[in-house]
Amino acid sequence: MSTDDNKEIVRRFQAGMAENFRTGNLDTVRAILDPDCAFDMPGWPSTVEGMLQVLPVFHTAFPDLQVTLGALIAEDDKVAYRLTWTGTHTGEFMGIAPTGKRVTVTVTHIDQIANGKMVRHDGDSDQLGMLEQLGVIPAMG
Repeated sequence: MSTDDNKEIVRRFQAGMAENFRTGNLDTVRAILDPDCAFDMPGWPSTVEGMLQVLPVFHTAFPDLQVTLGALIAEDDKVAYRLTWTGTHTGEFMGIAPTGKRVTVTVTHIDQIANGKMVRHDGDSDQLGMLEQLGVIPAMG
């Protein structure tokens, strides 16, 4: 597959994630993931099912969550990209009671694609910034 094909798979994956955040529907996401896809998510199982456990947590805590996908950079079988999500904290999130605060969080991902499926998903998000915006910890500086 070409790097453009791999970028399109990532775009479809992120569109499926956005659909999940709006509706709870996981069909598009499941169709793109290889059954053995590995995920780097500290505190969660590194499997497809582990990743699918995370999504309802965000859907419940930030029901108005919206994702903006930034530029995608592809090389060989990998696609790197940055996205920003925003949402209002109106449901419990990982033990944090709803604050009613709106947050904006940046995330960087690197996905590996093989045979038209995502086989690995690594990502880092600005969790410190999110906790500061929620008022759970004091802002630095």
